[in-house]
Amino acid sequence: GPWGDGALLLLPGVPSIWAEPGSLVPHGSAVTIVCRIPPGVTQLRLYHVETKLWRDRDPQGAPEVAQFSLQQVTHNQAGTYHCEYWTEGLPSGQSDPLELVVTGMYKEKPSLTAEPGPQVASGGQVALLCHTTYSYDVFILCRDRAASRPQNCSHQTHSSFLMSPVTLSHGGTYRCYFSSMDRPRLWSLPSPPSPLVVGVSAAAAFLLGLCLLLLGLCLCRHRGQRRARRSMSWG
Repeated sequence: GPWGDGALLLLPGVPSIWAEPGSLVPHGSAVTIVCRIPPGVTQLRLYHVETKLWRDRDPQGAPEVAQFSLQQVTHNQAGTYHCEYWTEGLPSGQSDPLELVVTGMYKEKPSLTAEPGPQVASGGQVALLCHTTYSYDVFILCRDRAASRPQNCSHQTHSSFLMSPVTLSHGGTYRCYFSSMDRPRLWSLPSPPSPLVVGVSAAAAFLLGLCLLLLGLCLCRHRGQRRARRSMSWG
């Protein structure tokens, strides 16, 4: 491709671009975009796809990363970013894309409720409902520990997020947002946090108890056999 093989110098599984403290940025706050610099790169650029604006940086002293600070972020800074690399004046690669989402772009703040309730047994089902006064194009559900990366959130065109069958991994604290199709990286304020507590169902609890009982019996039998062998060896 036109970028050569420079991007292959980035370690697989290691992020090549990220945002601190996260790529979900409240309107008016600051964010830092960090580019990892592959070995041998002599110039890099942070490029914003939507505005076609960029910032150049000449890495001095072979640093591992370059940081670009954005102060008081507005709707103009939302969108897709990537780092472009040059080696001795020739293009040598680019990073993965980074999606920057700006929140708080609507006056309305949604709320989030769980039906039939915030406590559910594993194997059952629950719906998380994002409530708004007006109708919107897109609803987004984020779990708190994933909310710094918008691509980890669920996006859909209706406000009810069904989980079925529920597993223990679904437990956690959720927030919802809304957005529009034509400006998908401008989100509302988040709803207040809504905890979802997943308990072990009666059937699962019975099976777990049975497994623990069998395990205990096996351990007792194993210890008994070891004692018997030990007493025979001393006989």
